[in-house]
Amino acid sequence: MRRGVPKLLDVAEIVVLDAAILSHAGTMQTSLAMSGQDAIVLASVLRHLRLTAPPESCFLNRNSRDFDDPDVRELLGQLRCKYFGRFDSGLPHILANLRRSPGSNR
Repeated sequence: MRRGVPKLLDVAEIVVLDAAILSHAGTMQTSLAMSGQDAIVLASVLRHLRLTAPPESCFLNRNSRDFDDPDVRELLGQLRCKYFGRFDSGLPHILANLRRSPGSNR
């Protein structure tokens, strides 16, 4: 079984940073009072969620100062995404979803 970075590369999806993401990030930087870097991360996550429309997802990021915000949670929630500020908090959610997913042998 492959673990670590090689396994991550098997399932990773790259979100291409483009003008639309940067524009949305600029708007969110002002409206949510977050740093430019954090706004780019959030705009990228939101873009990916809109394009892939998963039935349920989660966003794990330890920067709870900026991302554990009611407005950010609402934006994510509108796209059926839950925010977790700790990996050990998000892991049970991920494992439960893996067990429920079709074709899972867990």
